[in-house]
Amino acid sequence: MIQDPVHQCYKCQEELVFDTKIGRLDTCPNCAAYLHSCRNCRFWNISAHNQCDENQGEFIRDREASNFCGFFQFRVVGEDNSVERDAAKSKLEALFGKGPDKPGLPAAVQSPEDAARARLEALFKK
Repeated sequence: MIQDPVHQCYKCQEELVFDTKIGRLDTCPNCAAYLHSCRNCRFWNISAHNQCDENQGEFIRDREASNFCGFFQFRVVGEDNSVERDAAKSKLEALFGKGPDKPGLPAAVQSPEDAARARLEALFKK
């Protein structure tokens, strides 16, 4: 028995079922994130050049916005390590916590925006 591929929204992790091919402006029914975006593509790789494993793809500035990329293929859950990466990040957040008395993840694991905010809040802490 062949199982249908499972797709998830990159933003809310909602499982998605497609009856037809998704259009460029289709959005997630749960969180309204664009589905035809780099973040949902099987070629999206944050560590690759232009964050894309498809070497012929054009540069796209906003990876979460809808785009016209002709190489787009919706990412299948389990095809890459994004699910495992997200689970590991959740475990780190649970271990280190976040809150006024806990600065959150170490700077090496935080995004640059989160690290800057943590330094700013530490600077002005009463």
